[in-house]
Amino acid sequence: VRERTTEDVTAQAMWLGSARVDGGAAGGVVAGPAGAAASGTARWAPLANDGDDEETIETVVPAIDVDALVSSSSSREEDHLEDMIEGAGEYRSGFVAVIGSPNVGKSSLVNALVGERLCIATSKAQTTRHGILGVVTTPKYQLALTDTPGLMEPAYALQKGMMSAAKRACRDAEVVLLVTDIFEATPPSHWIEQIRTDAPLIVAVNKVDLITLEKLSEAKAVGTVADAVERATVPNAVAVLPVSALEGTGVDDLAEALAKAVPVSAPVFPEEDVLTDRPMRFFASEIVREHILRLYAKEVPYSCEVAVTKFKDQDPDCYEIDATILVDRPSQKAIVIGAQGAKIKQLGTQARLAMEDFFQVPKIRLHLWVKVDPNWRSDQAKLRDFGYPV
Repeated sequence: VRERTTEDVTAQAMWLGSARVDGGAAGGVVAGPAGAAASGTARWAPLANDGDDEETIETVVPAIDVDALVSSSSSREEDHLEDMIEGAGEYRSGFVAVIGSPNVGKSSLVNALVGERLCIATSKAQTTRHGILGVVTTPKYQLALTDTPGLMEPAYALQKGMMSAAKRACRDAEVVLLVTDIFEATPPSHWIEQIRTDAPLIVAVNKVDLITLEKLSEAKAVGTVADAVERATVPNAVAVLPVSALEGTGVDDLAEALAKAVPVSAPVFPEEDVLTDRPMRFFASEIVREHILRLYAKEVPYSCEVAVTKFKDQDPDCYEIDATILVDRPSQKAIVIGAQGAKIKQLGTQARLAMEDFFQVPKIRLHLWVKVDPNWRSDQAKLRDFGYPV
């Protein structure tokens, strides 16, 4: 593991897929061996560190034939990592920063590449607040993808912390993946150039599936896939690839292009089936926040933060989770709770069902509270407690 990994990646990693979660500390992470039963078993496991292993390479990525794009498969190899690497030739591995404007589908694309729904995704801008690691491992390469908040000019401390996460991911990556979509006139490549000029830059043009919709109101402005690719061609890009994170179109081609751009290296994460470095309680808080974004309108979702105060998973058939929703003002608290508690009950039901599916647990007891904490978005001490790099 290169030097920045010991600084930026926690000492454990999360394995998902077909896995049941055994007991362990609430702040721990999930692990599941390859080839586990469909009902899934899992274990806690530490992430070992390697030595320094940097290497500089030249990157040449062939152009893609837009007309030849086909839907990609979401299957993942289940062999043990040691067996995969053996005889695979020059194995490639490295960190990829996934950067782009708000609401272009970065999180959806990371989920499509990883093959698991690690990152929450909604139609609202600024859904992503933290840098979230997702790992793709194949017999020939390993990609450590970091989903980042959408690029913007920060207006308060929370947004400054979000942009710090994006900048750090960009600085630490071997490859930068700039995500745009068919609607964006000019990708924010200048933002990346202010931070990095030496890392290979690959551009993914997302949402190409929408071009075929007959009723697309912006069809004339969007044009063809070729037009969208031309608009997204930025200086120093080694490849510009059209993709659809929703349908999987071009996702495999994008993964291959990223694999050619990362260095020849042993896997950053040597354990098999590693998917992320985030603990389970982080995903619990993100799931609640995702459903806040889906249920509430206007400024309420952007004024909320979710803190998981209890995560008991000793019983593999029933987790107990307590979470507090912070809001800025008493009026927002009333909106979140709703008349006679109807709205927060709806929120709790939707978040609980999503958690049961995500954690593969038969039952979750979820308790939600709402607390007014004025100006939490501008309080650096509180933001640090929530994990923002301020």
